[in-house]
Amino acid sequence: MNKKSNRIGGSIFAIIGLLLMIGAWILFQNDQKFAKEAASATGTVVESVYVKSRKGKGSYYPVVEFQTAEGKRMTFRSDTGRGRPDYENGEQVPILYEKQNPANAKIAGFWELWGLSAVLAVFGLIFMGVGLKISRS
Repeated sequence: MNKKSNRIGGSIFAIIGLLLMIGAWILFQNDQKFAKEAASATGTVVESVYVKSRKGKGSYYPVVEFQTAEGKRMTFRSDTGRGRPDYENGEQVPILYEKQNPANAKIAGFWELWGLSAVLAVFGLIFMGVGLKISRS
């Protein structure tokens, strides 16, 4: 490849990386705001729901029941699933929930709160690094 092609290709990778980093930052800010303003409770895992993907593989999503500070019982399914159940039925887990909308609740764990922004940031850094390396070669 010639230098001009390398610069263009590298720039494209770097721009994609920058966009991923911006997306990660926006998600991080939203997640940080949620965690700061949320009420906390202890929830109980009542089941793990297996959701099959189009490719035939699937993930287990914990379903958690908790009680708000006002005494209202709430149940939610985590947005974060894994190939095997991470929690046992009956296991106690820390919960964060929106005070005005307790249906918006999350398990208070790293991957549940920050996972998507962390993954986007890592991919953003990789794309930016590859882009810079390509454009300099």
